[in-house]
Amino acid sequence: MTTSNDPSEHTDGIGESQRALDGQQLVGALAQLGTADPVCFEVLTRLNLRVYPGEPGDRTDYVVLDVHGVSIGVQRRADDLYLHADTTETDDRFIAFEINGGGEIDHPTR
Repeated sequence: MTTSNDPSEHTDGIGESQRALDGQQLVGALAQLGTADPVCFEVLTRLNLRVYPGEPGDRTDYVVLDVHGVSIGVQRRADDLYLHADTTETDDRFIAFEINGGGEIDHPTR
């Protein structure tokens, strides 16, 4: 990734370059498209999207979505799909997740 003076691009604490898009930017882009559902606008204003470059061999970049106080990261690596959920800013004790309609599985957060 090339460096730029764009405020949406910066280097994190470990030297990785990231691209970021915050909720206000998303809402502004959506508003240019015309009328949208007010509920979508509400969610988008609180959403942040970050993209980190993948490592050699990864099939995709690492994408992090921050919403509802939770960060969800996803990346298609060489041999698997990596999902990361960070709930440190919530008081949730469990994450209930489901893969391909196979039923919910509870995972403790602490």
